Amino acid sequence: MAVEARKVLPTKINLIRLRREERMMRRIRNVLDEKREVLLHYIRSYADEYNRYQKEVFSKINEVFSEYYVGLSGEGLERVEGYTGGASDTLEVEVSSRVLFAVKVPVFKLDKSSIPPLPLPLDSHPNLISSFLKLRELLPSIIKLAEYEETLRRLIEELRNTQRLINALDYVILPSYSETIKHIRNILDQRLREDFIRLKMLKRKLEAMAEVKA
Repeated sequence: MAVEARKVLPTKINLIRLRREERMMRRIRNVLDEKREVLLHYIRSYADEYNRYQKEVFSKINEVFSEYYVGLSGEGLERVEGYTGGASDTLEVEVSSRVLFAVKVPVFKLDKSSIPPLPLPLDSHPNLISSFLKLRELLPSIIKLAEYEETLRRLIEELRNTQRLINALDYVILPSYSETIKHIRNILDQRLREDFIRLKMLKRKLEAMAEVKA
């Protein structure tokens, strides 16, 4: 979208057109600047919410694993691996999207029917059973945390794209318009001066011819 001064004919029509386009580019620049500020607001808000939620989820995960290791030490590694060896290691997540300030962000929803049943016999170590049950309850929160992360990633990517456009306008497009407009204006001014001088010289010749005839 940048313009090259040497490739634009130095005419008054082009000068008017370029000035109009430059004003439009500056309006676009202002809109992008407002968009950047709103994106920064959303990113800060989501980052604060994500950090708070992450601490809560990680704290509960640490509790689950602490209880799991107690149960593991009481039950034995080989027996636990025997219980869980055939358990499904995949979950199904429904993925949809919503628009957040013109940015499409994901919405994750865990399909609870895909959560495998408890792979432990009822006479297993109480801490082991408790840790598995608590982990099952935590799965929606973990999925929600992943949704926060992906939303933040997309907002930051949109911010980067917006900043690239602003930089292109500030350092390439708008300077090229200013330079081209200045170049055309200088040529038109020079032509105007030349025309004025020619008219003045022609006027003098006509006056001299009139005096000779008189």
